[in-house]
Amino acid sequence: MNENLAEFEDLVQMLLIPNNEKRGIAEEQYSKYLNQDPDSCLKYLLSMINFSENPQVVSLSLVLLRRNIVSEFNPYWFKCSEETQNILKESLFEEYPKQKQFYFKKLIADLLISIDRKSLLNKENNTEEFLIYLFKAIENNSELELQAFMYIIREMCIYNPHILLSKIEELSKLFSNCLSSEVNLGIRSFTTNTVCGFIPLLSNEMQEEYNILVPSMVEVIWALIENGDQDLAENCLKSLIQLATITIKPFKKQTNLILEYMLKINENGKENENENENRNKNENEKENENYEIEIDLSLKLLAVELLITFFETASGVVVETEGFLTKLVQCSIQLLTNIDESSIIDDFEFDNNTNLTFINEELSCVSKGESILKRITMQLGGELILKDIFNLIPDLLGSEFWNYRFAGLSTLESISEGCRKAILPELETVLQLVLPLLSDSHFRVCYQAINTIEQFSTDYYPYLQNDYPNLILPELIKLFDYDSYLIKANVCACLTRFLQKIEKPKIIIEIVPNIMDNLLKLFANTDYYSQGKEEIIIQGQAISTIAAMSIAITKSFLIYYPRVIKLMKRVLKEATSKEQRLLCGKAIDCVAIIGRATGHENFENDALEVMQIMIHAQENSDINSDDPKLPYILRAWEQIAVVLEERFVPYLEVLMPLVWQQVCQEIDLIVVDKFDKSSQEELIGRQVIEFGDKIIGYRAAVLKSIGKALKLCLSLVQILGHHFVQYVDKTLEIILPLTSCIYDHKIRYYCSSLIPELFHSIIDAVELKTVNNLEKNVLDEFFAESLKVICRAVIQERKQDLLSSQLLAISDLVDYYGNEGINNSNITSIIEVLENEIKDSVHRREQFVQKTIEGEKYIDESGLNGDSILRQNLQEENEIFQAIYQIINSLSKESYHVFYPHFQKAILPYVSELLKLNNSPINSQNSFYALSSMILHCETNHFQLYWEIIKENGIQWLQQTQHMDVVQAAAYTLGVCAQRAENDQSFKKDATEIANLLIQSLQSISELQIQSKIGFDDDLDIVLAKDHLISSLGKICYYHSKSIPFSELAPVWLQSLPLEQETDEVEWNIKQLIKYIIENNVFILGENNQNLSKIFQIFAFSIQHDLVNKEVEDLIVKLFQQFKNEYQSNQIESLIMDFNQELKEVFIEFWKGL
Repeated sequence: MNENLAEFEDLVQMLLIPNNEKRGIAEEQYSKYLNQDPDSCLKYLLSMINFSENPQVVSLSLVLLRRNIVSEFNPYWFKCSEETQNILKESLFEEYPKQKQFYFKKLIADLLISIDRKSLLNKENNTEEFLIYLFKAIENNSELELQAFMYIIREMCIYNPHILLSKIEELSKLFSNCLSSEVNLGIRSFTTNTVCGFIPLLSNEMQEEYNILVPSMVEVIWALIENGDQDLAENCLKSLIQLATITIKPFKKQTNLILEYMLKINENGKENENENENRNKNENEKENENYEIEIDLSLKLLAVELLITFFETASGVVVETEGFLTKLVQCSIQLLTNIDESSIIDDFEFDNNTNLTFINEELSCVSKGESILKRITMQLGGELILKDIFNLIPDLLGSEFWNYRFAGLSTLESISEGCRKAILPELETVLQLVLPLLSDSHFRVCYQAINTIEQFSTDYYPYLQNDYPNLILPELIKLFDYDSYLIKANVCACLTRFLQKIEKPKIIIEIVPNIMDNLLKLFANTDYYSQGKEEIIIQGQAISTIAAMSIAITKSFLIYYPRVIKLMKRVLKEATSKEQRLLCGKAIDCVAIIGRATGHENFENDALEVMQIMIHAQENSDINSDDPKLPYILRAWEQIAVVLEERFVPYLEVLMPLVWQQVCQEIDLIVVDKFDKSSQEELIGRQVIEFGDKIIGYRAAVLKSIGKALKLCLSLVQILGHHFVQYVDKTLEIILPLTSCIYDHKIRYYCSSLIPELFHSIIDAVELKTVNNLEKNVLDEFFAESLKVICRAVIQERKQDLLSSQLLAISDLVDYYGNEGINNSNITSIIEVLENEIKDSVHRREQFVQKTIEGEKYIDESGLNGDSILRQNLQEENEIFQAIYQIINSLSKESYHVFYPHFQKAILPYVSELLKLNNSPINSQNSFYALSSMILHCETNHFQLYWEIIKENGIQWLQQTQHMDVVQAAAYTLGVCAQRAENDQSFKKDATEIANLLIQSLQSISELQIQSKIGFDDDLDIVLAKDHLISSLGKICYYHSKSIPFSELAPVWLQSLPLEQETDEVEWNIKQLIKYIIENNVFILGENNQNLSKIFQIFAFSIQHDLVNKEVEDLIVKLFQQFKNEYQSNQIESLIMDFNQELKEVFIEFWKGL
């Protein structure tokens, strides 16, 4: 036996050697032995614990044992006999207490925990048995046993939490004891980490009770720092941060304590005199009462991260804690000043996009400071903190110390987006503070001033571009003379951002020649065959700026076109080295952008030459997914296709095989066991996702390039339409499997979006007869298969922001094929999707609201802006519901007779429930729209079913004024009912009641607006609600005039006009008004035509605001030509005398043009 063990030990030692060839032979022998005799192999692995004196052999043996027992990819445990399983289990129990090294105790504990987690034993619960044993083992207060115990409990919090919940009382008592200051510091640190993992398992009430342990845990961190164990202190801080992101309940009563300790850590460990007295320090350590501990930067930054995490999780608590927010802001600004003079030039690098980035480690302080300010202001807005910050900014920017000037600029850049609303009125004042620093003598200050202007270009668009170009651009142009390639490149980046947001080219047209001259000078006398890094960086940014300029001034760029195109072609032909790939990519992109901006008549000949270069690059070079040139090439194809349109079609023959090749790249996956730490080294350099017990590693660059190729394909189909038809089959074959790609949501998005567009291409080709012999059954199969794939993708999808696009793809498919492809077979798939998504969406919405009840309470009490995550989630759910409504609309329009039975059985019960007043307003709004689609297309005998549902809920929603979006939807649906029920007796009986209710709702909204007793999220919701209320009243008057007191209601409708926004409803109302006038309806015209002034006002307003189409405008013109023949000029003047001046001018101009 010992001889066999010795041989096995030699084999394990061979697995450890660095020589690849010898290790490969050993791996082959080990694998062969494991497969032939797993029982003996696993026993030998465990026996190494006692047999081998080499700790590396013991460690690897335990790792291999765990891999073979737990891993789904090596399930040798199941190949072992029951006898072997029991021997291994009992041996592990015996070995655990024998081990005197924490590392080996940990490995054995991992094995026992994992066995239970995977339910590999068919007998008693192994971990519970093990846990009971552990409690006994720590009765002697052995430090090793306690440390191992805390480690195991922490692991069980992740993998076996159900076992721990039965031991809450015992664990709570143990945690409290182990955090006592009398206990060994190592045990206290282990306990801190474990408690942070344990608290989230508890109920909300019990989590709050754990606040009594927070002071002890924070004190542990400080004690570790004082003891020099900063690595352990970091681990404890990370655990607290992780806990704070999950729940804030244990921390609520300890806000001041957390603030005190974290600031103390960040301020380099300075303590005041009283605190020193309270510390049990030797006299020689207290010679200086204010001693200082040297604390690692990483630890300081973690302390600040805990504060900002705490703020984000419970901003209301923080705001109410005196001094917390102010100190957090001061702390962040102090971090921004933490830069020294070293490595001024060498600490920059140029990334693959548009930004220059500091890479010196010291700038992690700057990044953290900027991050804090951004996160605070994005959460709160500017109202609560801007005053404090603005009190500091002038002194910072005016300081004699360059790092304080830098900090002031970084502060302005960081708060810019979150404080937009508050800063905007003071924008000119802020610019007057920033612009002088563009000429600062210190490189970093100048660089940061450029960054700040660049950020302002985004955050204060369009005001910055419209109002201050003559203030900003001349100052930036001066920096082209700065003696630094980095400053020049950053100026180009800033100009690019500024120009991308230009709305009015005339504002900058006078300064354009100066900008273009300076940009083109950067390319003078360049030898691309020996070009250095500095020139590549500057010219890369300059090319982006030139492209942005062409978009900003469009046709005015034509005077620069010949010179720029010639320059770009030279770059493409001569800049061929590996270092110049990005430069070449930007040049390709620039050519395409300029071509699109200036028009094909100037670009077509040059495009042909550039496309040949692009094809050559894709076919013959070593271009791969990591090549920075690739994204630009793919985007350039899209831009050129937009310009050339059908003239681009001949190039598809060459381009599409390249696109398909790009999409079909190997993703290069690596799959490892989640719990096998040793094998996870293979994942280095890869993105990872967890999938059950697996970790899947993949090359992000490959997925990104596949996504860009799919995006190009989608654009080409949309641009070229039926011209793309001959490439549909191959494209569809490639993308269908990718609709369920779990590794990248963009790939799923583009594939789902592509499918209906490909189908549309075929339909257009059939209608235009550009394809021959395409049988209907082929289209049916295409439709059915595409629908099946998308429906499956929707059901599998768990990413909210992607669901709506996938649902819209279903709607598009139905729209494109109409009634031809819908049958009971494939509609079942759609119904399953609708039913699942309605239920899931409602459930998710309830969860979001439930999770943020406390946050919402703080928002209400503190007047904060709200939870941005909640708003985003609810917005995504709204988009999902709107997409569901679109599908229902498409099916009811195209295939009502097939859809109705399924809708009535599976969907209508949900929709009816969601209409009720006690439901989410968004759900009710979309449910009204869903039913309105069904009503518009329903069969006559189905109307009464819908009407009973709409009547009950519509009346209730119209009687409240808190949710204008739902009032709008309810009013619209009532109007649809009025129109659809022209001959329905059930509606006619209710018509007067509904009309009066519409009038009451209109009056209530008007009164509330006047009295300002209610705040609305958006005035547009009010306008649209009023428009639909008025229009629905008009429809009742028109379609049910004999069933209502028309003489009373019609004048109310007239006086409520004009509609202000909803163009479809405007056109219907104007048409009916014209009919009434032509019919000389006395209730509309009034006695002696006394309502003509109001009627003229309605028509003039609709024309003034472009609310009617050409057809309706022609009807108005025809009507007014009759008026012109009947009325004198002085009569017309008297009719419009009460119009406001602007409306009067519009009417007079219109009248003269008749």
